[in-house]
Amino acid sequence: MFFRLLRLILVLMLAVSAQPSFDAMAQAIGQGSAQLIVDQQKVVQDLAAKTDGLEKKVADDAEDDAALVDVRLQLEDLSRAALNSALAFRSRLADINNRIEVLGPPPAQGQPQEPAIVTNERGALAAEKAEINAVIASAQNLSIRINGLIDKIGVMRSDLFRNFLAKRYELTDALSPQAFSDAHDQFTGLYKAVSSWLIFAFKFKLQAVLAAALMALGLAAVLLVGGRRLFGRIFEPDPSIEAPSYLSRLSV
Repeated sequence: MFFRLLRLILVLMLAVSAQPSFDAMAQAIGQGSAQLIVDQQKVVQDLAAKTDGLEKKVADDAEDDAALVDVRLQLEDLSRAALNSALAFRSRLADINNRIEVLGPPPAQGQPQEPAIVTNERGALAAEKAEINAVIASAQNLSIRINGLIDKIGVMRSDLFRNFLAKRYELTDALSPQAFSDAHDQFTGLYKAVSSWLIFAFKFKLQAVLAAALMALGLAAVLLVGGRRLFGRIFEPDPSIEAPSYLSRLSV
């Protein structure tokens, strides 16, 4: 009780001696905080408008996986921006909470009344804190909504992939008589083309083909015999090597 009265007396003395400067400082801080609240409210509104547009795009591009990926990336950027908007008040909220703790709770019933300036400041801080919390709640709700859209896109992409793997094709046309007839015509055309080429080769190119084959065989025989005679003495097996390499075995 004694310390309570002492604190009230000290607060009253400080208020009387520095009331003009304190009022000016509080007004400046309040104006700065009010401007921050207005700015962040506009930021949240802009983010909400962009989210509405992207949500409509998700519905329009439900069958386009690439478009869904692009929308998801944009939503992730919006989610981070919403969280940053909520974090913009961290410093001011810490100052408000510290100041409210310094002022202490209102006097209980039956206790001496505190100075009006203390009561007014406590009320102003509480009102400012309520406005800030409202903006933070809006930003957090928007972030939750955006994360819900991101999860929805993930489910939609999974469904698209699963439907693609399990897609059924109509085989009636592929097994129709017309398909068999077309296949028969194609094989017939291929057979005629190959047979015509073979007949032409045997009739008009047989001598040239035989000459080329005999020449190739003769050159191969010359290279084989000459190579062995020329390099046979260079590449001789070494009995001391029990497991020669593959290249060594080829060269012997």
